Amino acid sequence: MAPSERTIVVRNLGLTRYGDVHRLQQELQAERIRREGVDTLLLTEHQPVFTLGRNHPEPNLRATEAMVRAAGIEVAQTERGGDITYHGPGQLVAYGIIDLQAWGVRVVDYVSALEDTMFGMLGEWGIEGRRHECARGVWVGERKMGSVGLHVRRFVSMHGAALNVAPNMEHIALMNPCGLEDTEMTSLSAEVGRPVAVGEVAEAFVRQFARVLECEVGESASAVG
Repeated sequence: MAPSERTIVVRNLGLTRYGDVHRLQQELQAERIRREGVDTLLLTEHQPVFTLGRNHPEPNLRATEAMVRAAGIEVAQTERGGDITYHGPGQLVAYGIIDLQAWGVRVVDYVSALEDTMFGMLGEWGIEGRRHECARGVWVGERKMGSVGLHVRRFVSMHGAALNVAPNMEHIALMNPCGLEDTEMTSLSAEVGRPVAVGEVAEAFVRQFARVLECEVGESASAVG
């Protein structure tokens, strides 16, 4: 498929429970494997949750699990790569369910494209993002702002990218982000010195995603169901 033929449908789900969107991703991935449905980009904010990578079933925490429960944070096992990640209100999460083989995009290049999407998006706020030798994702100086993790089955992706806009940093401080000790996390709002709305960032993410992956954005839809 030539870049000019790539189309993505964007669904903005609003605030969701992680499990609901995880099941939706699995359903959409199964459809694309059967060559049904459409390539889809899900945008959401989750209720507080720590998600665990497939090779890291034990939460890599800086606090006790009792403290995590007291903070109202769920813990969920996933099939994606990487280590522990936090999702919560004030963080943009983007899940691409895409037939990468049809798009002619290798998995490693798709991971880089998600990083490049976030770099471009940060550039709209005058922030320079960069890669770091210690882990995939998006960094501002030595502070981490965005994460990437995928699960690909029969060339169809699920999971994706998460970028801190204005999340609860006290929640994030309860974990070792991506399993990295002594790593400082930051947010777009902290870096620009003013509140930034997740909806505004979501629009920029879609713009940059379309630019980096040279695709057309189809009609948007909403709701989990």
